[in-house]
Amino acid sequence: MTLNLSADADRAPAPASQNVPSEFGPFAEGIDRLMSVEINGRGVAIGLYEAARAKAAGPLAMGAAHLLRQALAANGAVVLIASGFPISPFFMPEQDGLIGAASLARSLVLAYGAKPVLLVNEADEAAASASLIAAGLYCRSLDKALELPVTAAVVRFPSDPDAAKRLAQDLIEQTAPRAFVAIERPGANEHGHYHSGGGLRLTDHCGRIDLLVPMLRAGGIPTIAIGDGGNELGCDVIREDVLRVVPNATRCVCPCEGTLVPTTAVDLLVMASISNWGAYAIEACLAALERRPELLHSGAVDARIHEACAMAMANNGAPNLLDPGSDAVPLHVHAGFLDMAAFMVSSAALDAGRYYRKPRYPWLR
Repeated sequence: MTLNLSADADRAPAPASQNVPSEFGPFAEGIDRLMSVEINGRGVAIGLYEAARAKAAGPLAMGAAHLLRQALAANGAVVLIASGFPISPFFMPEQDGLIGAASLARSLVLAYGAKPVLLVNEADEAAASASLIAAGLYCRSLDKALELPVTAAVVRFPSDPDAAKRLAQDLIEQTAPRAFVAIERPGANEHGHYHSGGGLRLTDHCGRIDLLVPMLRAGGIPTIAIGDGGNELGCDVIREDVLRVVPNATRCVCPCEGTLVPTTAVDLLVMASISNWGAYAIEACLAALERRPELLHSGAVDARIHEACAMAMANNGAPNLLDPGSDAVPLHVHAGFLDMAAFMVSSAALDAGRYYRKPRYPWLR
């Protein structure tokens, strides 16, 4: 695949809700509210969600689902999914991001026969592979993943910029991707450095996946990013709002003395209270649009992915335990989110637009 790299890679974000059936409007608004509820007390979820929503043409999760639906309609299309956020002082990944990457990959395989390629840091391969397998997908080499159904690949990105740029170009040529999604993926700031939410430098432990995004945007490939704290790839879309809403975002604590906001923009930014929940919300929207509730993974599958990821040394956020869960939120709470979303999907997919025509009792079906 040849991309026109001279095109404007910094164009405005694409409209998020074109051609989405109007009957899904209330559902889309509800799913956005669910994914952005202030669950962990950080106090930034609503402000960041509202900033991202102001940049989009409609509800965020539904907009992302619509873009993916359009891009991956051709059976067997490649979707690049970037994740993996290193946590100091271990510099192993957190479960937030990798879980959503694996579950969204599962959903896109079920919906469109997509071929997911998960892009991660060099230290993240074991956790990423374990998560994909626990999500029900085979995990093989890139060549095999492009050839076989229900199969994903994991590609490690180097931290060296030149090596990362070469890999990005090779990856585009080999896979001809149709869409890109970043989930809880760190992004480099104006000085080229990556930071934790507390402003610690993570640069030496982050693959330079950022370099891939302008290439994709220049070639017209839709790019989506999901974040929850303002220091994730794609948050350049709401830079000024992050600096206003997130404490200490204006200056890191590393020698670069820059902001915590990445400089890479994407076509559509989805902000949620937990990044995994943003991925789950997109799955729910796909399930509603396709009227296929199974496209949203269950709490049992979610627990299986979390447990496999934790066993591969991905942590659950503060206090950095290897307990299954994301952003210091335990498994049963994530299962509760999925239960609520599944009920909403069942109502929207089966009875969209017919609330006043007949009683809705989806739990009796």
